[in-house]
Amino acid sequence: MKRPSLLPLLGGVAVGFLNGLLGAGGGMLTVPLLEHNGLPPQKSHATSLAIILPLSVLSAGLYWYRGWFSPAEALPYLPGGLLGAAAGAALLPRLNTAWVKVVFAALLLWSAARLLHLW
Repeated sequence: MKRPSLLPLLGGVAVGFLNGLLGAGGGMLTVPLLEHNGLPPQKSHATSLAIILPLSVLSAGLYWYRGWFSPAEALPYLPGGLLGAAAGAALLPRLNTAWVKVVFAALLLWSAARLLHLW
C-alpha cells in the first residue's frame, strides 16, 4: 500500500501563504507541485486555478473585513478581467507553449524590476 504523501498538504500551506501574504504567486508554486504529482501541464494549470480561486476569495474576504479594500473599488475591473480570462483560456491551447513561457518570464522580470524600484 502506498503511503500518503505530505507534499499536497505542505504545498497547499505554502500556496495559501503566498496567496494571502502577497496576493499572488500561489499559482507559480501550485503548477510545479501538480506536475510533480503527475498531472500534465494543461491540466496542472486548470487545476491550479481551481485551487487558487477559493484561496483568493478567502484572502479577499479577510482584506475586506480589515477595511483594506472595498468591492466597489474592484468592481470596474471585473467585466474586463472576466473577458480577458475567457479570451486567455480560449487562446492558450492554440499558442506555442515555449512562446507563452517567454512572455510569462518577461512579465515576471518586469514585475521584479518594479518591485525593486529598478523600472
